[in-house]
Amino acid sequence: MASVPFMPFLRPLPLPRLSYIHILQRQISSLPHLCQKATIIVSKTPTPPPASPAVKPSAQVGLAALPPLPYHVHRTASQKLPIYHLAKRGGNLHQTRIRKIEGNVEKLREEIVAGLALKEETVVINRLTGHIIIKGWYKDNIKRFLEERHF
Repeated sequence: MASVPFMPFLRPLPLPRLSYIHILQRQISSLPHLCQKATIIVSKTPTPPPASPAVKPSAQVGLAALPPLPYHVHRTASQKLPIYHLAKRGGNLHQTRIRKIEGNVEKLREEIVAGLALKEETVVINRLTGHIIIKGWYKDNIKRFLEERHF
C-alpha cells in the first residue's frame, strides 16, 4: 500500500518571486500610511560602504528617490521587458507593442509621447488588451525609457 503523507495541505509554500516582491515594494511606497513603516524598516538596515570617488553620488538614484508612478510594467518570466516588434501587412507595417501594463495606461502613453518626441496619433492604446501600440520600431528607445524609470 502506498504511503500517503499525513495532511498534505500543510506542506511549506515556496518563496515568492523577486518580481512579485518588487511590485509589493512599489505599492507599499505609494501608500502614505505605510511609508512610515517602510522607512523604519529601511533605517534598521546597515548603511552601505561609501562610494568610490569614480562614481558620482548624483548618478546613484535609488527607488526611494523616485516618486511613485501611476503605472507599472511587469517583466516577463525570463525577466525581460515585454516590448515586441511586429511586422504586419506583408512587412510594410512596422509596430512596437508594450504588454503587461498595470495601472494608468493613458499616463504611460502620454509620457512615452513626450519622452520619445512622437506624434500623438502614432501611439495608440488597445483598450481590449491594455497594450500600447506604436507605429514604427522603437523597442530600444522604449526599453531605455522604461529602464530609466527602474522597470
